[in-house]
Amino acid sequence: MTRYIYKITGTVQGVGFRPFIYKLALELNLNGFVFNDSHGVTLEIEGAEKSINTFDTLIEKRLPPLATIDTLIKIQIEIQNDKTFEIINTKSNMNKTTLVSADMKICDECLEDIKKDGKYHNYFATNCTNCGPRYSIIKTVPYDRINTSMDEFEMCESCKNDYTNPLHRRYHAQPISCNHCGPQVTLSTKEKIISNSAEKIYQKTAQLIKEGDIVAIKGIGGFHIVCDASNDEVVEKLREYKHRPSKPFAIMCKDINQISTVANISNKEKELLLSKESPIVVLDKKSENKIISKYIALEIDKIGCFLPYTAFHH
Repeated sequence: MTRYIYKITGTVQGVGFRPFIYKLALELNLNGFVFNDSHGVTLEIEGAEKSINTFDTLIEKRLPPLATIDTLIKIQIEIQNDKTFEIINTKSNMNKTTLVSADMKICDECLEDIKKDGKYHNYFATNCTNCGPRYSIIKTVPYDRINTSMDEFEMCESCKNDYTNPLHRRYHAQPISCNHCGPQVTLSTKEKIISNSAEKIYQKTAQLIKEGDIVAIKGIGGFHIVCDASNDEVVEKLREYKHRPSKPFAIMCKDINQISTVANISNKEKELLLSKESPIVVLDKKSENKIISKYIALEIDKIGCFLPYTAFHH
């Protein structure tokens, strides 16, 4: 039997890293504990040397999708004969240097959740440890809910159970919320609130866009200005409102197939478009395109495209 302390830095907070370590420890019959600190993650494990060597290998092989390790320091320490492995509360000091993940597009599992009946059905802010807002909601590190803009939303019992279950996908997902306890969507003009009903808002927003209105949709970390990209008149109106006479606009498309109708896509560009960061990718515009307005990207042969990145967009 032997025991080691690990000091790990990188993007290891808010990305499911501690439950990942917890599951590995259970799988390999290792005892000890793990916690977030102001530099990253600290853990201590003890058990058979062979199991600890396997643990070291699997940390690299099975790293959670949003996690990255910059440094890993491992030091042998005295055995303490722990009987369990635990996730313990964050420990903090004044020297705060840990990295926080960038905001990420909604993952496939959360997309499935919004299609099902239940607390996430059509919920615009559905997220888990593999997706959703991070950097845009944090106030300070460590990345705990109390240090984010989600602090004012009290979790319902169901979300609290998921949040405190180390084996659940939403364990310590700091923005966790649902239709019962999270932020709610509202549709309004400058003068009045049109609707507070999510189902009606999705339908009404689509209708407004089709009718030539311009909508500001709360995305992740800002507002996404939306109008019908095929409508010359409304795109010209948007240019006027934005005081943007010629700078190109980017367009959001439903999927890769729709993007391919307006632009040529290489394999690398496709990979970027589908990546978890869901960036705007500047592509070669198809000259024969008759779908989008000529005012989207004036007098250039490029077009910026991106895919839906929140539950609301989907």
